[in-house]
Amino acid sequence: MCFLNGPLACRRLAFCWILCWISLSGCSSPVQETTDQPADAETSQADIPDRMMNEDAPPANRLVQNAQNQTSQAPDFLPKQPPADNPSASTEPSAPVNRFPLAVADPGGEKPGRGLRADLTADELVEFLATADKDMQTIVSGASGISDPEKARDTLIQIVKMKWEASRRLAEDQNVSDKLRSEGNRGQLQALSHLASLGDLKAAKDLESLAKANLDSDDDALVSDSRLVLIGFGIEDLRNGVEEAPENIVGLVRQLASTASDSDVPAMMVMGQARGLLANYGHDLQAKEVRDTIIDLFANSPDPNIAKMAAAMAGNVRFDAIDSMVNQIATGKNEAAENELAEPASEVTVAEWVEAAETLIDESADLQTVQYLSGAAIEFESRNRMDLAEATYQVMKRRFTDRDAATYQELMMAVSARNAREDAIGREFDFSLPSVDGRPINISDYRGRVVLMPFWTIDFPQSLQILPALKQWSDKAPGKIAIVGMNLDTDADRVQTFTEKSGLDFPSFRAPNPQGTDPEAGDDALALEDTGSGNPAAAQFGVVSLPCVVIFDQQGKVVKIDFAGRQLDQTIKELINP
Repeated sequence: MCFLNGPLACRRLAFCWILCWISLSGCSSPVQETTDQPADAETSQADIPDRMMNEDAPPANRLVQNAQNQTSQAPDFLPKQPPADNPSASTEPSAPVNRFPLAVADPGGEKPGRGLRADLTADELVEFLATADKDMQTIVSGASGISDPEKARDTLIQIVKMKWEASRRLAEDQNVSDKLRSEGNRGQLQALSHLASLGDLKAAKDLESLAKANLDSDDDALVSDSRLVLIGFGIEDLRNGVEEAPENIVGLVRQLASTASDSDVPAMMVMGQARGLLANYGHDLQAKEVRDTIIDLFANSPDPNIAKMAAAMAGNVRFDAIDSMVNQIATGKNEAAENELAEPASEVTVAEWVEAAETLIDESADLQTVQYLSGAAIEFESRNRMDLAEATYQVMKRRFTDRDAATYQELMMAVSARNAREDAIGREFDFSLPSVDGRPINISDYRGRVVLMPFWTIDFPQSLQILPALKQWSDKAPGKIAIVGMNLDTDADRVQTFTEKSGLDFPSFRAPNPQGTDPEAGDDALALEDTGSGNPAAAQFGVVSLPCVVIFDQQGKVVKIDFAGRQLDQTIKELINP
């Protein structure tokens, strides 16, 4: 049992027993729309994804995008132990319901609503629901101070049952506005969903009946919420082997899509849950239809975070055919080759690659496809197949043209990075930045030597896997080659601790923070351009993947930006043995 705290409130109901981390406590309760709130209390739905992003969702750009907010796991209904150093938190309070002046004394018992006064007005019911929602959130977050798990669970059930009763009274009161009656119905859906998640089978049956009845409502939001619930029941039927379940789910998804907007995050998540389970149970046609619905509705949302979530919810595109071609380009062999002695495959032509890329876009013109093709272009650059890299960008620019879509924005990030790499080649850089130990260093100090600059970050240890190859060259040509890193982390103390413990023995610049020149760099430091898309050092050199080494010649000019070190040996040989 868990609830999502935060801005998803007031939007849509979801059910804990399907997607517990979007189940609502206090979401869309009447108080959210009838009481005065601070101006900044309402958070738009576009703000939701950063808090809810699935870790498996592929980021648009792992290096130059701004860090996403950490997503906390939804808490279990069992409260956490309060911190030992917080005496006030460890004090066991009286039952939370005692804080409700609208509840009668001793509000326990089996009958729902027994704890509510019978004479409550509509305004008092609204007030009660607001307080009840806050108390449920307090209990499930572990902040209530109730250390006995059973007592916490019993108290939670008490409050949910009173929420159910308060919502029922609003829904049946003919003297209140249609809006409040509708909110009462939605409150009932929420309360029954909470009880169902706690194992109340009768509540689950009542929830299904209520959701079906609500489909005849004139309130589109209530109908949408009810369809979410019924999709959940369809998923349960699928798990239980009900033959009609796959088609029932698809039918409900179609109906939901007819009224959902491209910012309806809960609808997208429920569709994604349905798609995943349909695929897992072998219902590929139905899974594809749900996937197509997700892509059609959400993949081109103007909010890039929602588009990223849609790519994750829609599932991985089948890249098998095009992967085989990329492998052939990378290795010179067909994927079917069983050993190293296999005959070399014929070289993939630009026309063949363009046809494969066009086919992929035809099948799935979503964010993952843009990210995949952008990654393929980087692979081709690292293999010195610039013809294929350029053809990839041209195909994407021709096919993704909606400037408001996340796919276009992602493409522009990739194109901007490619342009930055092209602009950097042949340029002489003379910047002074702090080192990881806090002492300023200047790239001009290394004139006369080939400089190998690996970009690295603590959070991606693989960024340093290129280091042994760099040291081999440094040892081979002492005095001719210098290793000078570029660290992308923003926490100077953390970086210094890491370098001390890991024994890194080469100097590293520490890139300035995204707001401008690092204050530790001093007044004479050259600020790298702040592109607004994350770390400016990575953006200025077009570094979008790690490991990556920028190679400077003896005059301080960039001669190569080498991803994965594939062109390292050839480039260094040409520089030290002209």
